Amino acid sequence: MARTLVTTLVTALAALGGLAIQPSPATTTAASGAAAQVRVGAESSPLMRPRQAIRYWTPARQAGAGAADLPATRAPLVPASARRLLSVPDGKRITPGGDVNGYAPVRRPYTGAARSRVTGRLFFVNSGGHGDSCSASVVRSASGLLVVTAAHCVYSVPEGAERGEWHSNFAFVPAYDGRATSERQREPYGRWGGRRAWKPGAYTGQAGGDWNSVYDVALIEVGRRERTLQDAVGALTPLLSQGGRHTVVAAGYPGVFGRKPYDGRDQLWCLARTQPARALAAVSAAVTATEPVGKLETYNCHLSKGHSGGPWVVKGTRDLVGVLSAGTEDGEADGYSVANALNVGSYGAIVKKADPRGVYDALSTTATGPTGPVRRGRTAAVTATVAMRGLLASAQVPVTLRVPDGATLTAVTGATCARTAQQAACALDTVRPGHPVRLTARVRLAADAPRQVPLTVHVAATGLDPAPRDNTAVARIPVQD
Repeated sequence: MARTLVTTLVTALAALGGLAIQPSPATTTAASGAAAQVRVGAESSPLMRPRQAIRYWTPARQAGAGAADLPATRAPLVPASARRLLSVPDGKRITPGGDVNGYAPVRRPYTGAARSRVTGRLFFVNSGGHGDSCSASVVRSASGLLVVTAAHCVYSVPEGAERGEWHSNFAFVPAYDGRATSERQREPYGRWGGRRAWKPGAYTGQAGGDWNSVYDVALIEVGRRERTLQDAVGALTPLLSQGGRHTVVAAGYPGVFGRKPYDGRDQLWCLARTQPARALAAVSAAVTATEPVGKLETYNCHLSKGHSGGPWVVKGTRDLVGVLSAGTEDGEADGYSVANALNVGSYGAIVKKADPRGVYDALSTTATGPTGPVRRGRTAAVTATVAMRGLLASAQVPVTLRVPDGATLTAVTGATCARTAQQAACALDTVRPGHPVRLTARVRLAADAPRQVPLTVHVAATGLDPAPRDNTAVARIPVQD
């Protein structure tokens, strides 16, 4: 899990100690000017007819679907018709059996594993009127009907137009197998037509300006059947984060005609180590000054058309840490991929609109101290428990512990912490629904300690938390001579 905590913890301790850390005037000016032009919140498409999309995407139309263009980067070094890609050097390929791009075929049938069941191919008619496709995955929600993908897979500016338009006729096929001989094998869970799509308001769909956009993430609600999509195939758990270092499995359906297995008919996967993305578009960098957002990048996997919107899942879990967004174009050397982290400013904005009944970032904490009195000069142990009651998991959760004069924090275990004598700023790796995380603080009582010493625990809340009152807890240590 992510370990890039030094700056975060030092800043947190500075805040606890009353120190102000100010951005430079140049950064502040640039950020405020660009941020003023950014649309916040979420935007939704017009209502669509799921059954119409199901009827539209016949096997013949599926076979003829293209792959969504990648957000504009730079001109490829080789013609798009090239049969062989040379992008990931040998030393950077870590996928067992991976090819020159770092990818390997997912084991068939795709119904056999949870991760391949929830990943599928997303068909749609783009804003220019052409049949296209991306990758997508099912994500946990109260409705059980949500699919997550990239924003450029639902919205774009048609060639020659000045404003963006929504794509239409969305059809999601989980565990799609384009080489199966029968429709039942090709679409083992059927075709799920889209009812409505959501994107962050800040995503404009412009060909150049949104490359590497921190807002390139979208949700699609599919139509309901006898049971929900989530009931049919399962779902990934969105992991609220700002990016960071993880080992992930990237999966999806790269779909370039004539480039087997990169022709959209196979589900491929790639093992990758991520790092915080080094490059952000100007508007993205501006927004980070006021609303933290994050991206992840890897040099272990190459991005190809059609794979946009595919999930990045933390290895060994069902935690969706990112949605594939951008990277180097086909054929470029030393290729890499970029995914958007799921955070409050992007994913949080759209899921509140797409799934209003869902409770997401509902962190809470409790604190328990010793049951009997503790003598002055002795040490007491206090247990703090942090739990998630929402539908997502949360990474690098900030937790602060504080004791007053008359007591000293001598140790805190169970998290990565920066500690002073009377306060600690900690970060929990991951808090998942149903899996509380416990920290243990050891408190030494001074010779002049009062009759009761409180230890206050606070876990940070976001705008997604509907009840932040339970984010603070106090354990009171009884003291005796």
